[in-house]
Amino acid sequence: MPTTIKTVDKYILKELLEPFLFGMAFFVAIWLIDLMMELINLIFAKGVPASVVFLLFVYSLAPTLVISFPMALLLSNLVAFGRMSSDSEIIALKAGGYSFSRIVAPAAIAGIFITGLTFLFNEKLVPVANEKFAHLFRREVTLKRPLPIIAENRFFEAGPGRKFFVRKFDQATKNMSGVVMYEGQARGFPRVIEAEMARIDAGVCKFWKGRISDIHLSGEDRNYTYFETMEYPIDTHFVNPDHVPDSKNASTMSLTELYGFIRDSEKKGLSKNIITQHWIEFWSKTSIPFAGLIFVLIGAPLGSQTTRSGTGVGIGMSVVIIFLYYVLFAAGKAFAKGAFLTPFVGVWFPNFVIGAIGIWLIVKSKA
Repeated sequence: MPTTIKTVDKYILKELLEPFLFGMAFFVAIWLIDLMMELINLIFAKGVPASVVFLLFVYSLAPTLVISFPMALLLSNLVAFGRMSSDSEIIALKAGGYSFSRIVAPAAIAGIFITGLTFLFNEKLVPVANEKFAHLFRREVTLKRPLPIIAENRFFEAGPGRKFFVRKFDQATKNMSGVVMYEGQARGFPRVIEAEMARIDAGVCKFWKGRISDIHLSGEDRNYTYFETMEYPIDTHFVNPDHVPDSKNASTMSLTELYGFIRDSEKKGLSKNIITQHWIEFWSKTSIPFAGLIFVLIGAPLGSQTTRSGTGVGIGMSVVIIFLYYVLFAAGKAFAKGAFLTPFVGVWFPNFVIGAIGIWLIVKSKA
């Protein structure tokens, strides 16, 4: 008898594996498609190096996997048990003395394993990946502007409100000759800087032998200031990224770190709304990993009751259940923010509701 049970368990787990792998590929692709379009846009629209975009993509994988694990597990249960039901294998196993709870047991064990794996990813990989993504994005995209493209006998922009005109440009030395710079002012006409030679380097333009003209509101060029050399910041970078300190938030903290942060915030007397939001983020880190086990409880009995099998049917049912889950999740968070529910109950609300329905369906399937 133990050998038979072991064989049945292996068979059910094997049936779950293929649709689970398909589900992982499907849901990861769905979650990443928008991000991939944004990342590709960074290459062509903002000149971000492809190597940086690739790293941003890699750092996005860990949080995407955490979301996709429970969804793929739901799909695998719907597809596997749907196929077994349509081929009358569920009926055959029940006739052989197996209760439906015993048939679902291997799927429940797989759900516990995926829940543990999701929790591990959420604790060890996701905070690190989110922190690296935020740091790299801030350094290479948010805080960084590309140096201006300098061309002869053409206007080009070098920082906000500044336009240059250059007669000649030496690519080797980066020296510009016959330079005119127009700088917009909050009121009136722009300030004009003319120089025989200039060079842009590290966010500073150095001018040689020129003058500054402040044009009067009447339009007359009255005031001149002559100089031999002058250094002028042109703001090709908003700020030096190395001088910007990293700041952590809930997405870059583990449960232990977030718990300590919340307790520290409470001691500092932060507002109740802010503390509540932090607790919502804290309990979210536990409820989402357990969604995998909850999806097993509802996916297995629903799949076994379907009259049609197939991946398409499984995807359709998965989308409906996932949509319901996140509607309940959003509602629970809203109730928690409004102090109608505690953060724990609010965030775990979809797990309680869908889990209860799943247990009811499993009990009903015993009949």
